Amino acid sequence: MQYDYVASHWTAERVAMDESVQQVDPKTILTQCEEQELVSEIEGDALTMLGIAYATRMPFSEQNGTTYAFTQVAYVEGESLYALCQSNHLEGYRAIKLKTRPDFLKDEEGIEVPMLPQLESGTDEARDALQRKDSIYENGQGQKIRPFTETLMTISPSFNGTIEFGVGDEGIYHPYFDFAPYLVKHDTNVALGYDVLTNTPYMLLSHDGRYYGTYPIQDSDLVQGTDHVSVRVLADKKTLGPLQPFPLYEFTFEIGGQIVSKTLSIRFQPNALLREPSEVEPVSIAYLHRYPYEPNVPFNYPDAISLGHDAQERLLEALNEARPTKRVGEFGAYNYLTLFQGNRGQQFELSYHKRSSKVDVYIEEIDTERQFKLTSEGAETFQDVFPQAFE
Repeated sequence: MQYDYVASHWTAERVAMDESVQQVDPKTILTQCEEQELVSEIEGDALTMLGIAYATRMPFSEQNGTTYAFTQVAYVEGESLYALCQSNHLEGYRAIKLKTRPDFLKDEEGIEVPMLPQLESGTDEARDALQRKDSIYENGQGQKIRPFTETLMTISPSFNGTIEFGVGDEGIYHPYFDFAPYLVKHDTNVALGYDVLTNTPYMLLSHDGRYYGTYPIQDSDLVQGTDHVSVRVLADKKTLGPLQPFPLYEFTFEIGGQIVSKTLSIRFQPNALLREPSEVEPVSIAYLHRYPYEPNVPFNYPDAISLGHDAQERLLEALNEARPTKRVGEFGAYNYLTLFQGNRGQQFELSYHKRSSKVDVYIEEIDTERQFKLTSEGAETFQDVFPQAFE
C-alpha cells in the first residue's frame, strides 16, 4: 500500500492575527513537524505570535468517528522561527525550527507574547464587574457566593504553561488553567469568595473579565467550610518565574476553637514540549462505499461499510498481491474502496467481471490511475470480507 495525505479528506486553513482566514495546502500543515528534528526548548524572553494553521479531517462514516483527525500548527518567532504542532491524539505540542516563514506568513507582523505570566492587582473597573449580581456562576444547589473584592488579581497570559495553586507548606500544587499557543490570549482574573450558607471559601476565576466560575480550594480544612474566615492579600505586581511559588493570599479562620492561618500560593509550570514520537496506534480502517467521497459529507450505512481488524488484515494481503493489468470490469453496487492509516489514506475505484463460477475484481488507484487485478485467492477474500459487493 502507498498511503499518502488525501487532499479531499482534509480542510486546511490559516488564521492570521487579524482573524482573517485563508485556505492552505493540508499536506504542508500535516507534515510540518515530521520533516525536521524536534526541539526541547523555545529560545527568547518573548515570542512574536504570527498565526495558526490547522487541518481537519471529519469522520468518513456517520456511525464511526475514529477517522476524525485534527492537526494545528502555531507559528512563532523568538531567537529563531518555530512551528508548534498539536494533534487531536496528543496531549501537548511538538516544536521544530523553520529556516524561513511559510509563504502565507511572509508579511505578517504578529503580536508579542511574554514567556512568563505577570501578576498584578485588579483594576477598579474589574472589581466593579465582580460585584455584579450575575458575575459569579452558582451551581444551583443552594450555593450563594459572595466575593472578597479586595482579593481580585489579574494574571496576564504567557506563551505556554499552567497556573497552579497550593495551600500550606506541603508543596502540593494543583493545576487550575493553562496558557497555550492560542491566536488570541486574554487576561485571567482571580479572586476569593465564600459560600454564605456553608462558610466554604472558593477560588473565583474569569477568563473574560465578566463571568466567574467557582473552584474548590484543595485543602482538607478549607474544603469542609470554616468559621470566621477572613483573607489578606499578600501579592503585589510580580513576574511568575518557572516553578517559583509566590504567596498570594492568607486565610485566617477558626477550626476546633483554634485560630489558624494558611497561605495560598501561586506557581507557574511551563508546559514541556514533546520530544518522542507518538505512542498512539494510528487508526487503520477500510471502507467499501457506493459513491465517491465528497469532502466533509460523511457516509451512512449501508452506503459505506467498514471492516474489523482481522478482516482488514486479510483484505490488505489480497490488495498487496494484486497484479498490474490494463483490463477493467463493470461497475457494481459498491465501486469505491478507501483505506486509512493514521492521517494518511489511499483511494481505489473498483470494477468487476462475472464469470460462470467466480468474479474477477479490478482495482484502480484513483490518484495514480494504476490498474490491478486481484488474484483468484484475493478475489475470494474480497468476496468473503465484503459480500455486499456481490449481492
